Amino acid sequence: MKRKRPISKKILALVAVAFLASAGFVLASHLTEEQPAAPIIGSAIYSPPPNFAEIASHVEVVKDIRYHESDNAFMDFYYPKDATGPLPVILWIHGGGFIGGSKDSRQDYGMTLANAGYLVANIDYALAPGQLYPGPVIQANEALKFLGNSAAQYGGDMGRIFVGGDSAGAQIASQVAALQTNPSLAETMNLAPAVSSQQMRGALLFCGLYDMETVRESGFPNIDFFLNAYTGAERFEAFGNIHEMSTIQHVTPAYPDVFISAGDADPLEPQSVALADSLRIKGVDVTDVFFRGTDKNLKHEYQYALDTNDGQETLQKTLDFLLEKSQAQK
Repeated sequence: MKRKRPISKKILALVAVAFLASAGFVLASHLTEEQPAAPIIGSAIYSPPPNFAEIASHVEVVKDIRYHESDNAFMDFYYPKDATGPLPVILWIHGGGFIGGSKDSRQDYGMTLANAGYLVANIDYALAPGQLYPGPVIQANEALKFLGNSAAQYGGDMGRIFVGGDSAGAQIASQVAALQTNPSLAETMNLAPAVSSQQMRGALLFCGLYDMETVRESGFPNIDFFLNAYTGAERFEAFGNIHEMSTIQHVTPAYPDVFISAGDADPLEPQSVALADSLRIKGVDVTDVFFRGTDKNLKHEYQYALDTNDGQETLQKTLDFLLEKSQAQK
């Protein structure tokens, strides 16, 4: 692992303030709302689907499998208890501004995907500023390597792999997908792809950031703090390898098919739209779910509000994408 350094108490304090400020941006408008019993229209805090108790009864959970010797390199597996054949594999990478978050906060969502017939590998990774870029990308690549040797034990089919993530996790996932399919990027990063482009069936990208040249313009709260912490630079644009993080610069026709979404009130939504456009120019098949002009006011990470109509509809479109791509012949 690269560029590891001690964490000062001052930095940890600043990280905590920034993370809470970002979380407040997402959650502030919901803390005073009453939680309705039925799905509503709009954005909400993380909520499992109304039938989650039934989902949980059908899904096996295996916690805290170490996938690499690096810091915080643990993986959870979720898969259907009644699976009868090899399952497509989904590697999931959580968000949190590169400085926070955990796999546990995405467990309900991962189990919901697994219930539809998938082996979901939900990972933790070392966080900034204790671990700097490209640590999480290296760890996600190592997670794919680990799956190559272990997925079959849990019913997984490594011939059908998806990589997905949300927010900062979507950036990492998008770069990992580029690493597997763009030899030039792999050479620049001095990393060997863990799997072949033929194994990659798709990427699931929610509310991410994909162009470091324009992301400051988004006005996303504390975006400079998050990226400065991740790169270790006083100003992230000056970081020597910042171009590697701009997935929009590294997509090729070999990039896997993409499902991409962001809410209309998410400051990072233009990042997703720009990446979708760039992928289509390269000939990559893209399924997008955007809400421009709808005035739905769907905020950052709206897709995790699975007690809302919009969250449920995007989940169903995600499952439709997974089914189509996992059944396609390559």
